[in-house]
Amino acid sequence: MDKPFLQVARPEDVQGLLRRFGSLEREDISIADAAFRVVAESVRAEEDIPGFDRSTMDGFAVHASDTFGATESAPALLEVAGEVVMGELPGFELVQGTALRIWTGGALPAGSDAVVMVEQTQELDRRTVEVFKAVAPFENVVRKGEDFQAGEILLRAGHRLRPQDLGLLAAMGRQSIEVYRKPSVAIISSGDEIVPIDQTPPPGCMRDVNRYTLSAMVQEARAQPVWIGIAGDSLKLVSSLIAQGLQAADTVVISGGSSMGSRDLVIEALAGFDDSEILVHGVSISPGKPLILARVGSQAVFGLPGHPISAMVCFEHFVVPLLRGLEGEDALRPFRRTTIHAFLSRNVPSREGRTDYVRVRLESAGDRIVAVPLFGKSGMISSMVRAHGFVRIDADCEGLYRGDQVTVHLFSDWTGDRLEKEHLSGHEAAGGGAGDLFETPQQELLSRV
Repeated sequence: MDKPFLQVARPEDVQGLLRRFGSLEREDISIADAAFRVVAESVRAEEDIPGFDRSTMDGFAVHASDTFGATESAPALLEVAGEVVMGELPGFELVQGTALRIWTGGALPAGSDAVVMVEQTQELDRRTVEVFKAVAPFENVVRKGEDFQAGEILLRAGHRLRPQDLGLLAAMGRQSIEVYRKPSVAIISSGDEIVPIDQTPPPGCMRDVNRYTLSAMVQEARAQPVWIGIAGDSLKLVSSLIAQGLQAADTVVISGGSSMGSRDLVIEALAGFDDSEILVHGVSISPGKPLILARVGSQAVFGLPGHPISAMVCFEHFVVPLLRGLEGEDALRPFRRTTIHAFLSRNVPSREGRTDYVRVRLESAGDRIVAVPLFGKSGMISSMVRAHGFVRIDADCEGLYRGDQVTVHLFSDWTGDRLEKEHLSGHEAAGGGAGDLFETPQQELLSRV
C-alpha cells in the first residue's frame, strides 16, 4: 500500500478526499421516525395544498368590492347569509351584497374573494353586519395551491429533515419517506496509559476521556456510536480492534497512536489489511496535526490524536463531514454550527501555512460581545469546558489583532442565561475591565449581534 508518511496535507485537501466514500444505502421509514434524517429522493407535491381557498381569520367571507370605501363613519352594510360549517365546502355561491360568517381555516364559498376580520365589523342583528374597513381581493385568505402546487419539488435529495419539513409531508398525506441509512461509528481508544473511568489510574496513566467526548460528538452529528474497546500498545491488539470496528460500523475512529513517531501502531496495523491505503498522515491544523485518514476496502478509518482537544478538533473538521456524506447530505462543510460575531480581547499570533482553531470564551463589554482566547495545551480538557466556541485563523493569516471582529463557531446554541462572572478572573476584555462584564443576559446579548 502507498503510505504518504509525514506528508502534511492541507485541510481542504483532506476534506476533498472524503468525497471518495460516497453515501450509504437507502431505506424507507415512517415520517414519525424521520426527524433529522436525510432525504434520498426529491419529494414532489401530489396535490395542491390547500385544496381550497381558506380563511386565515375569524370574520366574514365577502365580495371585496362590497367593502370598498367602508370606514367607521360610513360602514358598508351587508346581509348575513349564514355560516361556513368547518370541515365542509359551502354548497352555494355568495351573491353581491351578502356576507357569510367564517372561522379560521374555513373554506370560502364560491363568489367570495376576501375575509373581513371580526374586529372590523359589528353585527346589528343575526341578519345584518356593518363593515368598518375595506379589504382587498384575497385579503386574509390562503388561496388554493398557494402553499404548494401539485408537481412542485418540495424537498430535494440531500436535504436533512427538520420538524417543519415533517409537517409538510404530513400535510401531503405522506406516511413514509426514503432516506439514507443513519451511519454508525466504531470508537476505539488506544495506549497502555489509558484506563476505564471506573478505575483509579496508576502513576503515569489516565482515564479514558476520548471515548465519551467522541461518542457524544457522534450523536451530535446524528450518527450512532459503537464502543469497541481500549487497545494497548500492541500491534496485534490494535489490528484486532480495528477489524472488529470495521465489522461493527460504517467507519472507525481510533484516538491515540497517530503521532508521527516510532510508536505509530495505527499506521502499521492499517498496512496489514488487504485493499488498504493511507490517504493522509498529518494535516496542517492546530491543534490536531497528527491525523490519519485511511481507506480499508470501501470504509474510512480515522486515527485521531490522543489529546482530547486535538481529537475533538479533528473530529469536528474531518469526521463530521464524512458522516454527512455517508448519510447523503449535500454538504461537506466542517462547521455547521451557530455563529456570532465578536471582538478579540487580545492579539492572537498564528503560524502562516497552518489553520489554527482558537478556543474562546464570550464576555460582554458594554454593547459588545468580546471573544477572550483560551490558550492551553491540547491535553487539557478544561479549556474546552470553559470555551463557548472556536475562532478559525486561516493558513494565509499570520494572526489576528486585539479589537478585530471575528466569527465564533459556538459549541452550542445555548451558552447560559448569563455569562458567569466566576470565569472572568484574570481576563481583561476589549472596551472594559472584568468589573464591567456579564451584566447582560446572554440571550439579550446575542440578539444585539
